[in-house]
Amino acid sequence: MIISIIRLSLLGFFINFFFVYVNARTNPRFDMRDKDGIIFDPIAPRAGERLIAKCTLVGLTDNDKRSVSWELHRLNDQKKFYLATDDQVFQFSQPTRRLYAEHAIDSSDWYLIFDPLDREDYGDLTCMLADTGYNNSIFLRRRLIVYSEPFVVQSSTKDIEVNEGDNILLTCFAQGLPPPQIQWMKADATPLPDGNIRAIGTVELPINDIRQQDRGIYKCLAINLVGYGDIWTLKVNVKFPPYIRCPYPMVGQAINFLVDIYVECYVHGYPPPRITWYKNDYGGQISNTMSVDVLRPIWNSYKYKIEATIPEPNICTDCILSRLTVINVLASDLGSYVINATTNEKPYRTALASVFIFETPDCQQFITHRNNVGCKRIRFTTSRASSTIFQYHFFLFIILTTIFI
Repeated sequence: MIISIIRLSLLGFFINFFFVYVNARTNPRFDMRDKDGIIFDPIAPRAGERLIAKCTLVGLTDNDKRSVSWELHRLNDQKKFYLATDDQVFQFSQPTRRLYAEHAIDSSDWYLIFDPLDREDYGDLTCMLADTGYNNSIFLRRRLIVYSEPFVVQSSTKDIEVNEGDNILLTCFAQGLPPPQIQWMKADATPLPDGNIRAIGTVELPINDIRQQDRGIYKCLAINLVGYGDIWTLKVNVKFPPYIRCPYPMVGQAINFLVDIYVECYVHGYPPPRITWYKNDYGGQISNTMSVDVLRPIWNSYKYKIEATIPEPNICTDCILSRLTVINVLASDLGSYVINATTNEKPYRTALASVFIFETPDCQQFITHRNNVGCKRIRFTTSRASSTIFQYHFFLFIILTTIFI
């Protein structure tokens, strides 16, 4: 009898323990009332914004305490990160913390907060039951799409220098979500080498048989529906031999006046050539094949002034305006002046041009140097004054002699 009572008591104890255990350790699942499982706030997050991800477990009892972990599989670099468990964060704390986890002990909700969200966080976000000896194959996974404005990466083409006639390929690589559209144009709005103002939808811009007119600043514009886009600029320098353009190959001025005269020439070439002025006392015909050894070099002195300036871009690019001023023009200053432009790199290339100064009967004040005081003849300034004084004294002497005699 006593043995039967003991057996019944043990059976009741085990039955009661079994129901308590079953009641305490349920088989929870994640809430799937939302079709995406993990709830994002905002729904379409952008880089730089605050994002709250929420997972909810259902089927828990008051005595059943579980832990939930978060994992991120980034798609850009294929790296996996175990981010947090409950309210403990393991990643993204350097250099500034931007990841937070929240969970209350008596709550069935788990939160993961990105503040701010980074464009590199694009990937698969997973919340799962932590490995505590129970079934941790229960999880939710959602694609974390981070919308971001485009930016052009540093692997794009930078400033380049090529020879005339080369074939080149300009590239512009941009990242962003949605994938950005690429547009090419020139900064001065001149047509591209293919004749179009813009090239749309191409990462690469080929330029075949490049010419000097193709040089300049090129712009790559990356745009999508997020933000204002990004612009990448690069300069294409085209090496070409020098050539010279003198707007006025003949300039006139009166001699023996206190006036100057200047001549100007535009020197084109890249890299910028070395410029030298000469006086052509030789008198022969000027050509690019002649030697400048027969010419007399000109330097800055009391007689000559040489200046070089960079013109406005609307006048010319990759050119130098060279001005030679002849001070107080005399008869010996008339004749041919030669400007020489020579490259500084091998193979050396030379360009020559000449300007002729001729005599005019009248003083050309409009081309007088700014430091001149006027247009006054040199040889008659003193002699005319002396002659006038002499005549005055002579007539005064005649009058006095007549009176007293």
